Amino acid sequence: MSGERDDSTAAHAMADLSEGTGRRFTRFIGVNLGGGRGKTTAVARLERAGRGVRLVEARMRHGHRGGGEDTLGDGDPLLRDEVLVAYLLRHLDDETAVAINAPLTLPPCIRCPLPCPGVQACAVPVVAWMRRHAPALLTHRGRSDRGKPAVTPYTQRASDLLLAHAGLQPRESLGQGMGPLAARAAYLRHALSPQLRLHENLIEVHPPATIIRLFGAAVERRLGRGPADEVAEQRRKIFVGLGEKLRFDYVWPEIVVRSPHIFEAVLSAFTAFLWATQGWQGPADLAPPASEESEAAIVRDPLGPALAEFDALWLEDGWIWVPPVQTRPGPAAPAGPQRPADAPGGPV
Repeated sequence: MSGERDDSTAAHAMADLSEGTGRRFTRFIGVNLGGGRGKTTAVARLERAGRGVRLVEARMRHGHRGGGEDTLGDGDPLLRDEVLVAYLLRHLDDETAVAINAPLTLPPCIRCPLPCPGVQACAVPVVAWMRRHAPALLTHRGRSDRGKPAVTPYTQRASDLLLAHAGLQPRESLGQGMGPLAARAAYLRHALSPQLRLHENLIEVHPPATIIRLFGAAVERRLGRGPADEVAEQRRKIFVGLGEKLRFDYVWPEIVVRSPHIFEAVLSAFTAFLWATQGWQGPADLAPPASEESEAAIVRDPLGPALAEFDALWLEDGWIWVPPVQTRPGPAAPAGPQRPADAPGGPV
């Protein structure tokens, strides 16, 4: 389901991104969440402009040159907890949506208050769902230990299993290196409640999954690999593929394509814009188009039955929002643009 698309067709996504009634937001804030010290945390703020959005702020610290409007305020220049909470509260209103690229819910075993009978005997609905569907969803994952359990609901959520099956490369919620991020995200949810409400004006996103859905797995694989100049050029092509939907307005494009943290913050905010304007449904967005479902297959895809039984469980278990499957080809994307590295704004 992940698909293989060359970056010469990077505009595939935008041909399918027709706007529906959607959700009524005009400001979209993306957070690339790093550790509590704030050194790798970045924020990006998009403001609605016609049928698209303009990037008015993107930074990792107060005073970041080229980051657009600086609204972090005085004091600690890094996006530590107090600074990040104050920044989000400063911009929050009824027309603001926030997207964070870290787990916003904990795995079911961690949040369960009941006496534990063990995973195999557990009757909690989402754990029973994971136990029932994980073996089929996670086949051919290359496990070296054949005795390893198919599912560990104390480190995984159902969304991890579903996105992994769809080829969207999710990070295991409490897998290696994710514990501190998940803990910080849980703290931020608590500190920002009730102003931020999950699935209402707060969503969890995964920028690599957005890129895979909009541009193809081959394009995503090229990001973050190779010499810095080549990686920056690949990131520029992503923004070219987004066309007029995303305009740089105060922010220097060079700081976005040169920093993986700011790049992911911008993509997180743009994912929130797409979520808001296109009426995404949640787990149903993973389902293939009807034409693909009807094609004869030697082995039936277990995704359909898993999604059917998942039903409303995701509202509590959490969801990683990704674009629906793209079905119509779009115009070919132009080659990466040529522009001075110190240009203060304008299109990328």
